[in-house]
Amino acid sequence: MAAAAAEQQQFYLLLGNLLSPDNVVRKQAEETYENIPGQSKITFLLQAIRNTTAAEEARQMAAVLLRRLL
Repeated sequence: MAAAAAEQQQFYLLLGNLLSPDNVVRKQAEETYENIPGQSKITFLLQAIRNTTAAEEARQMAAVLLRRLL
């Protein structure tokens, strides 16, 4: 259970990096995101959208990414 929470926390950091104005950070985050298996992406994205304590920008990014997957 702790591993899943740690993975979700890492995913929140990844979402934040996808929004970074720094091209290097954003590009690295995009590559990391692309390497996440599809089913895991959906799970992480849904959890991010449902998490009301997460930053609004991260939740919005998760919603956009989920829409692209679907």
